[in-house]
Amino acid sequence: MTPNPLIQSKEIKIMYGVAIIMTIAKFNLGVGFAVGLTASLIHQLLFVQYVDKILFEEKFSVFMFIISYLFRFMILAAAVASAFVLSDYVSIYGVIFGLFVLKLWVYVKELTLKKGENR
Repeated sequence: MTPNPLIQSKEIKIMYGVAIIMTIAKFNLGVGFAVGLTASLIHQLLFVQYVDKILFEEKFSVFMFIISYLFRFMILAAAVASAFVLSDYVSIYGVIFGLFVLKLWVYVKELTLKKGENR
């Protein structure tokens, strides 16, 4: 299995570096950002894997779609719930920012691709 380019991108490493810097500055905000970013990354990787299975292996079932959707939703809900349960260690604002920053980065990266580049 080939490694996913999303994990190996320099932007992800920079985002985790920002999380470490945020942790030094304000502990619960940085930890929340790291939790949200990790949950968003896992969600994105599972989604890409599921779409690849549908498109390239041509395997689709409604039951597996529902299970996949619920599992991915539970990952995001667990990240937010961790902010409520462990509010002293995990900031809800950091989690929300971590959940959105990966999606925003993917959209911006897609918009900034030059015409003719590999999409």
